[in-house]
Amino acid sequence: MAGRQCPVVRRHVQPCDHRSVRATGHRKVPPHQQAVTTHARTLGVGYLILPSAVVESACSGVGGLDRFLSQDEKAARRRFHNVADRQDYGASHVLLRLLAAHQLGLDPLAAPALNITRRCPGCGSTDHGRTVLPGMSLSLSRSHGMVMAAVGPASASVGADVERVPPELFDGFDNYVLDPRATAIMDKSDVPSRMRQWVAKEAVLKAAGLGLSIPPSAVSLVSGEDRSDALRAVFPLQPLVHGLTVYPVPVTSTHVAAVSARGCGLPAVRGLTEVLPPAPYLRHRAPALP
Repeated sequence: MAGRQCPVVRRHVQPCDHRSVRATGHRKVPPHQQAVTTHARTLGVGYLILPSAVVESACSGVGGLDRFLSQDEKAARRRFHNVADRQDYGASHVLLRLLAAHQLGLDPLAAPALNITRRCPGCGSTDHGRTVLPGMSLSLSRSHGMVMAAVGPASASVGADVERVPPELFDGFDNYVLDPRATAIMDKSDVPSRMRQWVAKEAVLKAAGLGLSIPPSAVSLVSGEDRSDALRAVFPLQPLVHGLTVYPVPVTSTHVAAVSARGCGLPAVRGLTEVLPPAPYLRHRAPALP
């Protein structure tokens, strides 16, 4: 599948309290950060989709992508031999960290210290599985020069997916991705519509924490109740999936994307300058940037 980069390069992040990011002899939690979980819940679900090059350019004046990555993410990024893959990996993780910091009401410079890890709900492994930050639900995706991140309160079960629309689909795509009803009604030449089914179902399965351990064809999508293009996942045999709402979200003509969440309504798109203020501001806040 074009853009498939699973499993994601593994990362282990040193535990730290995401409410305190200064390397001092003791942890101090400023008053405005004492209720970060409540702040995240108030903002609901937010997402960002941007070209990797745009994210890298925005970071260039304050130390580059590495300025906002954890040490393990920096190491993982260096292991990519392909320049484009290295850029996509770094940009997607930076976007996730900046969006999470914004959602928590933290300074962007707090992003590298956020205790973001991974955990598989099936086997309990921390080498793979859904992205985890205490008190929040997170998801990220990347595909051929486009990166995406979505964040919300822990109760939202957020999942996000972006994919490039290929010229043609792999053999067996319909059997793997589409349920029988969708197969019967969709135009076989309509690649973008089929890819929209793919990203919607993958977003749902990410939100459930199951990923592609369940074939997407096992999930049906029906029209939601809150707006015309929202979809609801139907899979009674799997309660983690059944009833999740997924929203197709705008992106460039070359890609398709979707965000899934439970009980939070329409996700809100954030602006890059919301999560990453202009370089002069950051340089003023941290004159010793590397």
